[in-house]
Amino acid sequence: MTTPFPLNKQPPLRYFTPSQNIEEQIGILSLLIDTAPPDSARVYTITPALAEYIIKNRNGANRKPNTAKIDEYIHAMETKRWPVTGSTIVFSKGGFLLDGQHRLLACIRADVPITTFVVFNIPDSAFAMIDIGRKRSNVDAFQIARVSNPGTAAAAARWIMIHEDDPMNRGKTWTNEELFKYYEGKLNSPTFHEFVALALDIEEASKDKSPGGRRRNYLPAGSLAAYLTIFSRVNRKQAAMFANQLLCNQRHGRAYINAIRDRMDANGGRLHEAVRNALFVQAWNAFRQEARPSKAIFTWNLSGDFPEIV
Repeated sequence: MTTPFPLNKQPPLRYFTPSQNIEEQIGILSLLIDTAPPDSARVYTITPALAEYIIKNRNGANRKPNTAKIDEYIHAMETKRWPVTGSTIVFSKGGFLLDGQHRLLACIRADVPITTFVVFNIPDSAFAMIDIGRKRSNVDAFQIARVSNPGTAAAAARWIMIHEDDPMNRGKTWTNEELFKYYEGKLNSPTFHEFVALALDIEEASKDKSPGGRRRNYLPAGSLAAYLTIFSRVNRKQAAMFANQLLCNQRHGRAYINAIRDRMDANGGRLHEAVRNALFVQAWNAFRQEARPSKAIFTWNLSGDFPEIV
């Protein structure tokens, strides 16, 4: 994010105040965020114009605003019942707003400046411990961190962790902090994101119309991306080839899709996630062993041990 001031003519680092024009306020805020963040929270008065700049340019990927919460804040601001509290406007090291979206939106709509603590240089992953209005989900966490395809990436990370912990325990959950820490440490790579994007394409290509007119989802992208990523650890090139068979509905990919459709049709459109994943492993194993793609590949049921990946 660039500052509106030339590098050789940057203003001295100081507080931004309502008495400054909006260009000066933005310039000083940009320096505080990007160049020389203070070590501790400080009290600033944020004008509606500056709040609008922050929302438009620094808001990253915060979730959809809560209208009721904003209206509550607006009423407090308009009736001059908005004191300086311990709550802070939080900016991350990456330069994005982590906390304060609702207060800033209320400031804009009420057209009333707010005086508040502002803190800078907070790690981008800290969103996992920040709650505003309602608890953040795993998807919220990945979205605010600006992860590509956040919903599928979060689901894939969780399924990989389930596989490593116990492939049969589909209900296993982790905190936002735990899941994102795992993603940052073990998954944040071009390979993972390529398979996430490819899984979304496969999911869409595999859908069809059910008799009621709803599009049945045979291959959820989250678990698909998870196991393609796991397969890539065995052989990345072969994992990509296997994924392409799924996308093009060919050979072992077609056999797997047909097996999933058959089992879902026989069970009223439902399928246990462990079954779906185990059959996917069996399709991969058959692909790796160059076995003939047929229904005979898919022998697993819930009474058996989860198949090993070859």
